[in-house]
Amino acid sequence: MTAKSAAVAADLFAGVSSGERLEPLAEGAVVLRGFARSEAAALLAAVQNVSSAAPLRNMITPGGFRMSVAMTNCGRAGWVTDRRGYRYEDADPMTGRRWLPIPVSFRELAMG
Repeated sequence: MTAKSAAVAADLFAGVSSGERLEPLAEGAVVLRGFARSEAAALLAAVQNVSSAAPLRNMITPGGFRMSVAMTNCGRAGWVTDRRGYRYEDADPMTGRRWLPIPVSFRELAMG
């Protein structure tokens, strides 16, 4: 970890309690063991709400391959891919409906 990334990590993880573990993965990537444990139920409910409005799907790449990862989106623009390419869209291309707003519980978690 460089001095700059260590300083960023120290600031970013300042609120992590001693019972939670920081597990470095690579430069700039850390697993926060237990970081969201107390918010798990609210986060899971938010994911279920988002995925009920825009179900998880294995998108098709421009090359015609089906992605192995199933995904959905929320917020002002969602990442999508199909034969036309990779891009951000303000609405679900399968339903034409706008993506749901980013759940409050996600925002609160990010604000720490």
